[in-house]
Parts: sequence; structure tokens; C-alpha cells
Amino acid sequence: MYALIKPFIQLTLMQKGPEDLPASALLLWLCIIAYLVVGLIVALPFYPFQLAILQTGMDLAMLAGYTALLLSWRGLPARFNQTLTALLGTGVILGLMMLPLVYSLRGAEVPAEIPLYITVGYLVLLGWLLTVYGNILRSALGLQTVAGGVALAVLYLMLAAIAGEMLYTALMPS
Repeated sequence: MYALIKPFIQLTLMQKGPEDLPASALLLWLCIIAYLVVGLIVALPFYPFQLAILQTGMDLAMLAGYTALLLSWRGLPARFNQTLTALLGTGVILGLMMLPLVYSLRGAEVPAEIPLYITVGYLVLLGWLLTVYGNILRSALGLQTVAGGVALAVLYLMLAAIAGEMLYTALMPS
């Protein structure tokens, strides 16, 4: 089991790139399933079950579409499996690390009720996620600096947040 997880830990620590993963459809599917499960567990404290499923599925579809679009733009569509596998696998690891923080927010009604260490921990993990995604995108797209990859990761995060808010607004009664 550790042999399966180790490459994703190395990606999360930025010791490897997506090119170090096999271009395996089976590994991609395993990561898709794990990403959906972890995403659902992260979303459940904030959304009703059906909306959490939709939110998680939309996030996965957007990440896959965004990755395919970027790779096509750079003329590198053959890197899709490895790149998406890397993004999903590292998303699972960091999502699992975020679970204690997310579940500690369950009772908070207003931001003032959230302890400072929870806010700092969340921001550190969010920054780490953006840096890891940026490193993966830099490597997959052949960019010169991690900053370019991080900028693309931030753009994805903003698009996903907007889409998530639109989904929530459309489906939740006011």
C-alpha cells in the first residue's frame, strides 16, 4: 500500500513531478475515486448530502477540464493522465490533512468563533495545495518557474469557487 501512496507523498513534498507517475488509466481511476470520497467528506459539514455530491463532482469535472484545456493549449495532451493523476492524488493527501480543520469548523456560526490556529492551519494548507498544484502544472506544461504554475492553480481555485457558489445559489433555497 505504501508503494502506491509514496509517489503522491513525494509529489506533495515537491520531490517529484507528474512525469514520475505511470500513465496508467487504473491509477487515474483510483485517484478519481479517492478524490471523490475525500471531497465528499470535506464538503459534508457545509452542504446537504446531495449538494455535497454535486459540488465534489463539479470540482472533479472542472479540474479535469481545466487540466485538459491547459495541456491542449501547450500542445501536450499526452500528459493528461499523469498530470490529472498527480493533481488528484496530491489533492487527496492534502484533503485528508485538512479534515481535522474542516470538522473543527462545524459549530462556528460567525468568523469570530473560529480559533486563530484553525485559520492559520487552513491558510497554510491552502498555500501548500496551491504551491503543489503549481509545481505539478509547471512541470506538466513546461513552464520556466513555479510562479507561473501557482498563478494557474490560483486561477483554477477562483474559477472553482465561483462555480461552487453559483451551484449553491442555484440549488439552495434562500
